[in-house]
Amino acid sequence: MHRFQINADLIRNGSILLDERESRHALVVLRLKAPEAVGLIDGKGRAFKGVVAGIENGFLRVRIDAGSLAGAVPWPFPVQVTLAVSVIKPERMELLIQKACELGADAILPVRSERSIIRLSKERWQEKIKRWRKIAVESCKQCGLPATPQIHEAADLKTVLSSATGYDKILIPTLSGVTRPLREALPRPAPDRLLALIGPEGDFSDKEVALAVSYGARPVSLGPLVLRTETAVFYLLSVLNFFYGETGAHVRGKLNE
Repeated sequence: MHRFQINADLIRNGSILLDERESRHALVVLRLKAPEAVGLIDGKGRAFKGVVAGIENGFLRVRIDAGSLAGAVPWPFPVQVTLAVSVIKPERMELLIQKACELGADAILPVRSERSIIRLSKERWQEKIKRWRKIAVESCKQCGLPATPQIHEAADLKTVLSSATGYDKILIPTLSGVTRPLREALPRPAPDRLLALIGPEGDFSDKEVALAVSYGARPVSLGPLVLRTETAVFYLLSVLNFFYGETGAHVRGKLNE
């Protein structure tokens, strides 16, 4: 089933017109026609089922199933994970964001670390953030995740840590100093919110690790091998989903109320 992102506030009388971009994709690329079934997500935790109802002035109208109009969809992952990840080369960063969405990252904080190789002007950073947010939306449409992970503005590690409030656990996978195996550092029961600090190719510097520890981060090991930044992200999210999977899903957003 093809999925499209909508603004749920625009639903009227059980139907909605897709915006220009989504309508063009549906009509020109996919060539959808009534009464084909489609899925809709609002990027905030709600998902709907519907059917193509027709075309109005070049916009696709979708009639929404009455049974899918009420309530939020349970967040399908056991822990709300925020990734503070060092910015890496463009194609790999885009892959990281795409797969992190599919594996349940709740938010992504791009970090300008000491060993980051990416140096951009303010305008270029804004362009990158815009593109990464678009990738997150498309990834969620593909996999059916109803809430789009937040992609924040890039910041240095100290700024990220100083604003890191409300987390039950902060982990920093690193090859520096004394670490605990990841499985031993994961608390029981499952934390509601977890912040993971993922370093660049050369790892965080000793100074950055010490800074993170001063803010309560636990240094952990992801095993004996040196992992690429994106591989560390995929590994960590997969382990968290497996380790805490039996706790079940919850409704995203309630933790922050």
